[in-house]
Amino acid sequence: MHNTNPANHDENRHNENRRSNGQQRKESGHSGRRRGTNRPLSNNAGERDFNDLTREEIIALVRKVAEELGHRPNVFEFWQMAKAKKEHIRRLFGSYRELVEEAGFEATGPGYYITTDQLMEDWAAVARKLGKAPTVMQYNKTGKYSHRAFRVRWESWHDVPGAVLEWATAKWPDRQWDDVVKIARKYVEERRAAGPRKKKYNQLTSTPEGGLTSTDAGLPSTAHGELTSTRKKNAGVLYGRPIMMEELATAPTNEAGVLFLFGALAKKLGYMILHVQTEFPDIEALRCVGEKWKRVRIELEYESKNFLLHKHDVNGCELIVCWVNNWPTAPVEVVELSALVGK
Repeated sequence: MHNTNPANHDENRHNENRRSNGQQRKESGHSGRRRGTNRPLSNNAGERDFNDLTREEIIALVRKVAEELGHRPNVFEFWQMAKAKKEHIRRLFGSYRELVEEAGFEATGPGYYITTDQLMEDWAAVARKLGKAPTVMQYNKTGKYSHRAFRVRWESWHDVPGAVLEWATAKWPDRQWDDVVKIARKYVEERRAAGPRKKKYNQLTSTPEGGLTSTDAGLPSTAHGELTSTRKKNAGVLYGRPIMMEELATAPTNEAGVLFLFGALAKKLGYMILHVQTEFPDIEALRCVGEKWKRVRIELEYESKNFLLHKHDVNGCELIVCWVNNWPTAPVEVVELSALVGK
């Protein structure tokens, strides 16, 4: 029995019009998506799985995403818009950096190595524009890189102007940055005249400059040690969040846990471990690149930025494997295991 309700006929016509308009937009090549948004973008090969794309098709897809965004896509933008898969890119190119370079873009940003010359010249350009040595906030707003890239080489942001003076003579003999050298020299001289900055102490935990001791706080001299010992005994073991893997039930809480988890995931990630040691770097392995294998040296850290605290040489390894990646400007590739397991 046919439905003769007029309202149903109107709704059917409305749905048919919507499908027709959508088909027309698709055929005309207009997706209705505004430039610069991060919605998924179909690849040049239609709706084929990303793993089936060739090197040339992936390079073309990077350029297409860049055109849509109006800038070179970072790794996260490319994953999102191109529905890309890391393993396939590693098989064909080795890393996202190599893919970006083959697509004709400059490889900058998180995970890419920045030379000292590049940092110095960019700092100089910002100083010239501002007419003074930039603060961290001013550089992050105007500069090409992050201030964290400088912290890899210098302990403090205040050391950068002095580094500019040292590099100026050797790297800029044509004196094209004389105005910047004057800015840097003025900053260094003012800092030297001001003298060392006084450190502030927490009076509840430190004794310098009149800080409180355990006796001053009303506790016997032995009480603090006894309380600490008792607290340690009662602390118990702290576990990471459940990740419910067959090999490991909870997330790593230290570097040893990272070592175990990476060993469990190595085959799936395309690595074959050759050697493990207690010295830097921790692991020597082979990485699958296409149909060939490439030797890589790997340093394990719970947090990627511990690489800095341990004062490792960035030229001594090609990869950092960690649980937490808190070093977005790391000069070597970083594999964050927490992003690869269930949450």
